[in-house]
Amino acid sequence: MNVGGWLKARSVELGASLCTAAVLIAGLAIGVPFLRARIPETILYSFCCVSAVLLRAAIDLAVRGTAFAARSVRPAPQVATRLEPSGA
Repeated sequence: MNVGGWLKARSVELGASLCTAAVLIAGLAIGVPFLRARIPETILYSFCCVSAVLLRAAIDLAVRGTAFAARSVRPAPQVATRLEPSGA
């Protein structure tokens, strides 16, 4: 996956999580009864929706960066070892 595709996928996930959080917070604001009965859980779920997507993107980026760095490291050149007989 190229950079543009990765950014597009993460932005779609982030947009969906922000939309979910906005719907929940808006539900609290207009006074939906089952949300008002669970205000702490609703706010926590809204926070977790957004932070989970951001955490997943950070972990994915770290893994991709590590894999890229590992592929770009070149092995050390082989040094020819010269064995000479020890003459006595």
